[in-house]
Amino acid sequence: RLRLEFVPSCANFILVNVGDGDAIFRGLQQRGVIVRPMRAYQMPGWVRVTVGVPAENRRFVAALREELS
Repeated sequence: RLRLEFVPSCANFILVNVGDGDAIFRGLQQRGVIVRPMRAYQMPGWVRVTVGVPAENRRFVAALREELS
């Protein structure tokens, strides 16, 4: 629904292009949601998101939506 580019995965995480991975990482961290910025992997616009239980995933999406707005 957020129309973000992502890398499909068979692992327990996905990569999501959020535009400014470092800024989104910091903003989500302040909200208590931890993702990993991918700048060290030459992907500064991306974050790595570990898939959680449904409630955790909803919390992540809500926080991400707020950070992107």
